[in-house]
Amino acid sequence: MDVAKFSSFLLKVASRCNLDCDYCYIYHHADQSWRSMPKILSEEHLDAFAHRLQEYVLQSGLTHCAVIFHGGEPLLAGAQYLADFANQLRNACSIPVDVSIQTNGLLLTDQVLELFEKANIGVSLSLDGPKSANDKHRLTLKGRSSFSKAEQALLRLQKYPSIFAGVIAVIDVSTSAEDLFGYFEKFNIPRLDFLLPDAHWLCPPPRRNQDPSIYEEWLVNAFDVWFNQYPHIPLRTFEALLDTCVGLPSRTDAFGFGDVSLLSIETDGSYHDLDVLKVTQDGATKLKGNVHDTPIAEVALSSAIEQHRCYLRKEGLAEVCQTCSIVDICGGGSLPHRFGKNGFVNPTVYCNEMKRLVTHIKSRLEEHLSSEIIEEVFVPLPEKFSLESFELAETSKPHLDWLREGAKIESIDHLKAALQLYASDAISKQFRCMEPDDLERVAINPGAIAWSNAVLAQHRGHLLVAVDGQEITVSPEYLNFLLSVAAEGKRIGVWDVGRNDYWLRAPFGKAIVFEGDELSGAGQELVKQAMGIVKEWRPALAAEMLETCCAVQFIRDPMADPQKIVSFSDNSVPGALYVSISQADGLIDPYDLADSLIHEHRHQKLYLLERYAPTVLSTSTQVVSPWREDLRPPSGLLHAVFVFVELRRFWIYVREHGPANLHSRAVKQITDTDLHLKKAFVTLEQCPLTQVGQNLVDIFKYAAKEVNPNEFLDLHSTV
Repeated sequence: MDVAKFSSFLLKVASRCNLDCDYCYIYHHADQSWRSMPKILSEEHLDAFAHRLQEYVLQSGLTHCAVIFHGGEPLLAGAQYLADFANQLRNACSIPVDVSIQTNGLLLTDQVLELFEKANIGVSLSLDGPKSANDKHRLTLKGRSSFSKAEQALLRLQKYPSIFAGVIAVIDVSTSAEDLFGYFEKFNIPRLDFLLPDAHWLCPPPRRNQDPSIYEEWLVNAFDVWFNQYPHIPLRTFEALLDTCVGLPSRTDAFGFGDVSLLSIETDGSYHDLDVLKVTQDGATKLKGNVHDTPIAEVALSSAIEQHRCYLRKEGLAEVCQTCSIVDICGGGSLPHRFGKNGFVNPTVYCNEMKRLVTHIKSRLEEHLSSEIIEEVFVPLPEKFSLESFELAETSKPHLDWLREGAKIESIDHLKAALQLYASDAISKQFRCMEPDDLERVAINPGAIAWSNAVLAQHRGHLLVAVDGQEITVSPEYLNFLLSVAAEGKRIGVWDVGRNDYWLRAPFGKAIVFEGDELSGAGQELVKQAMGIVKEWRPALAAEMLETCCAVQFIRDPMADPQKIVSFSDNSVPGALYVSISQADGLIDPYDLADSLIHEHRHQKLYLLERYAPTVLSTSTQVVSPWREDLRPPSGLLHAVFVFVELRRFWIYVREHGPANLHSRAVKQITDTDLHLKKAFVTLEQCPLTQVGQNLVDIFKYAAKEVNPNEFLDLHSTV
């Protein structure tokens, strides 16, 4: 049975606050249960929660979780109390536990931050902007300004970047976006989040009755100000919308579909649903049981949680939402904002705002992407470039050589430009005196490409963050590593396997776990075995992979099932293949690793082509991919087909010539791939493809009809 899987736990450690923010969903909305709650979560409840969390980890197979200390103001419970509990949680749990706190900052001293840094407790600050904005709503219990202490907390947090998680600001439309961005620009904030005021159909947004379009105009203007002037400020609200507009999963519960993953625990130890649902009605968040009498797994099975899950699916939305043109982007909006007389089966109260903003963002994206496409096709493909020959490894070499040469020239130019920015640095001077062949060998290293691009982006004023939102540090120190690469004299066509290369890992933050040195030797041998399989099957493909890619990194996804084999590649580190080699308590089968290496190589191969020949006209459309649960842009689906056409050939080979224990597996792989390809081709017929993209699809359709693994090779050996 499919059940909710909690991975985040909002722990109310204090039910009172030292501020009286007039928009607060806890103290100034429908649910007033805080009045009867204990002021502080007791040690008895803390112990019980730690026990329940570990119990749930074992029952659910959870591999990673987050605990957020919340309130009221959580620091009223005492900083040492919170640090001790963070340590207790981590000692009690057999999985990594991320611990953080949401605070108004009034009690955030240097001593507290030093303590939290030692305890590895992330800190997120609530601050609405400059004094004129913050003091409209965030006053003390005596009606005095809270700004000075809150800003001092923000200044202090700059000194503790390892635990500074970000700033949350609630929008007041009487404060201009220009003023907000101008203020926050002065600080180094790892993540900024703008929240719409908590509202619903029975409690509409402030001032909108007098001016129905006031929030629409504010949001559209704010997006333009950010997009045009402050894109280096990592603003989660707009970044989430940009992600959903191009078909990526949203990283916030305000936009896009999802599932229930958060459980709240009040100071009396009782279980509750999403905390902000308190804006709707009294008792709206109350769930069955508490940390003493009810396992968390039992709460996950409750009817209340299942109903919440239904609201987060398309079939659980209001009928008008299910047929809306932007439903796959907004997902019906934040659940509390949908509340009305008939419950939650309504559009969000911010429906008009979402439609206007999404339409505007898609328009801006179209303009931006169109200009990028024009720049990308400035150097067109040669007239003799054959897509049919390019697709097949046995005939691809002259075409790939041309693509690789262009990529190499760009990499050298970028490295030289990055080195120039460190002109006075002694290490940089060594590179500028390097022989051309040595410089070329370094420049095409995937880590060198990522570092060079990061240096140039930072020079243009962009804040560099990993996929998990953590800021990435750029410095010339990485050049020492590249010098060691140059000294080794590594040959093109020889993979760099499992090396601890900072710039092959930094772009992914803590979202991906990289295997330690203890698996390096076994991993290198496994890669050798996997490539032996590929070479025995198709020597031309093995040669193509070695010439196109440069590095292999061993990874684990902490959120994935331990039995699942994961892999990925990213165009920000061209030529790097990221693969898992461990499965449960052992290493994966070499045939599975061969599958992963072929898979990620094909992505890298298509990335090379797309530098010169875009395959889609627009990425704002979202389509269903048979291989993914989430919607994808057409380019993502085209990549998947490009990958699985080749993997289909591989598994036909395994079926015919592989070990007996993989025969049934191969048959299933081929059957599933045939079904998925058939569905994908139907979808691609409706996608806005370029002529190159359409020609590729026609080639894929023909390749997908192969019955014998050598059939396609024989027919095209003379192309």
